[in-house]
Amino acid sequence: MSTLRTEDGGAVRESIRLGGLVPLPMDLDSRLVYGRTNFVGHHYTARNPPHRGSGISNLENFGEQVPGLVAGWHTGGSRRAKRTFGLDVSVGLLRFTTPEQATHAMHVLADASAEKYPPKQPLEIPGYPTGRIHLTAHDSVQSWTAQDDYLLWTFVSDGLATPPDPAPLLDFTKKLFDRQFELLRGSTPTPVGELANTPIDDLLARTLAAERPGTLDDVTGAYTVPAALHLESRPDLARRAFEDARVDLVAYAGTRVYRAGDTAAAIRLTAFLAAQAPSGYDPIAAPPGLPEARCFREDPGPPQSARIILEHRCYLSHGRYVAEVTANQPQDLAQRVSAQYLLLAHGGAG
Repeated sequence: MSTLRTEDGGAVRESIRLGGLVPLPMDLDSRLVYGRTNFVGHHYTARNPPHRGSGISNLENFGEQVPGLVAGWHTGGSRRAKRTFGLDVSVGLLRFTTPEQATHAMHVLADASAEKYPPKQPLEIPGYPTGRIHLTAHDSVQSWTAQDDYLLWTFVSDGLATPPDPAPLLDFTKKLFDRQFELLRGSTPTPVGELANTPIDDLLARTLAAERPGTLDDVTGAYTVPAALHLESRPDLARRAFEDARVDLVAYAGTRVYRAGDTAAAIRLTAFLAAQAPSGYDPIAAPPGLPEARCFREDPGPPQSARIILEHRCYLSHGRYVAEVTANQPQDLAQRVSAQYLLLAHGGAG
């Protein structure tokens, strides 16, 4: 794990720490039970900043126009699986080196958005007079708000509101502002000079290595439960399962490993994860020698348009550890599951 002892690795860990401080949308409105899983990584760093078209940014060269990014996190939640069918929320939180850089970023990003997508009108939220808040052309509420070293971006919409009404969207945005800045005031950011030296939990040694290290797709890190729930498609169900299994940490890299309270809890968590396999996945036989693994294959679709590359995945446990392993070929899956089982049983070299 020495390869994680870098400035960028430390920035990723700081991003994951921020993720534990970003409110889950469902905790602000209990209807928002669908998480945001249309992207792999939720973290931002100076090496992998928000890209153009990500919502928070419409800049070609983020680092050149918005200097000082330390770490960041983005997430979202919706009332229904199809995001446009009701209330939908997107959130981005960026940490900069100085308050001046955060304020500069607020204006640059808001101006770039307004130039590309002219808003209907500016809006105000009590208590946040310096925020850049507006009603979009499609009656959503979008905002950039800087406080101290942080910039908070939000986008709140309701595709089924008839007629469109910004008032409830503004109410939700204010609730999000209040909670987010309250959580930040109660936290202590890692000094920039110490990012590379932040702790790396040994649970990561039980995962297979990431296939594209250093990219935005590389989510390598040890996630507390509050951060890990942002990566779940149904965080409401996952939270209950994590509480039942007494999960205290989740490691992500080339595979995903959950640390449960004990063996019985790990078996229950494995059953939950298998029950939550994506729709359109069919059960398949477990690899040889691992009969208790629960495995699935993506349905190829109709013969006339069958997909060639299909995701395969398995869930397995050993002791208090549970793993999720994916691959695009059955032979690769068998090898990866076998290697993962050995890591669950014995751990890996540091």
